[in-house]
Amino acid sequence: MKQVMIFCLLVATSASAQVARVFLAGTGNDANDCTNQATPCRSLQGAVTACPANGEIIVLDNGGYGSANITNSLTVNASAGIVAFIARTITVNIASTDKVVLRGLSMNGVVFGDVYGINFAGGGTLVVENSVIAGFIAAGINQGAAGSNLIVNNCEFRNNGLGVRNTTGSDTNSNTVIENSRFEYNTSRGVVADGGTANVSIRNSVLANNNGGVGAYSASQTQPVLIVVDTCTIANNNTGTHAVTGAAGTATIRVTNSTIYHNVYGMFFNGAGAAIESYGNNRVTANTFNSTFSGSVFPLQ
Repeated sequence: MKQVMIFCLLVATSASAQVARVFLAGTGNDANDCTNQATPCRSLQGAVTACPANGEIIVLDNGGYGSANITNSLTVNASAGIVAFIARTITVNIASTDKVVLRGLSMNGVVFGDVYGINFAGGGTLVVENSVIAGFIAAGINQGAAGSNLIVNNCEFRNNGLGVRNTTGSDTNSNTVIENSRFEYNTSRGVVADGGTANVSIRNSVLANNNGGVGAYSASQTQPVLIVVDTCTIANNNTGTHAVTGAAGTATIRVTNSTIYHNVYGMFFNGAGAAIESYGNNRVTANTFNSTFSGSVFPLQ
């Protein structure tokens, strides 16, 4: 009988260790095991701590869940209709082979005045989906991880310093892909790559009423920046697109099938290595100044 009991305990322990999801709720408690809907965690950090590698945190109801420091692969999933409110910085510092998915978050930095909404400090891949990130002093998402991949889909960035910033400071390339997103009323730029080798793609998105829509900056020959803007609306900004270089840097913005209108400066470029190029199929109108691209991309496609 004793052997049977020991065996059952071992099986139960093994099953618990293999649970691939934890639950998070406004009525939870971080002292819970969090693996059952009836016993959820209370804070995002508590759920992150309880979540196994490659597991999923399921947000059960509306609530404020606080900051978190994420150091391994996992998914945070708040379904449509649930307000997973975060007023503090989420830091993602993972291994180069890890992947973190943040889905369905409502983030507002005005409450505490935090610098970043999401600080991607190190690692492989970060995916942010179906989220609103507003009111953070420096940036909604700060991508500072050399060699990393940031994927943003169906998100809104409002009233931040910068919406999404790629600034690794490294010669190692990092990639940013943004789709189906909106950048509005950010006090600096909607999207910017301004330190480190970067390839950025912005597709099917709106950048409006910011100080600047899209910015590319490079001050080093070994840290070129390329931003491709595809099927976007860039409107009512002080500067629609902005490419600047120092020293022997290269900063290029290439635009296709997009509308650039009613900005004070449509295309502003400065420096020997700065270029804002067109694929020849854009609509540029009613900008006060600088409505001419620096050149075309050949062959036109």
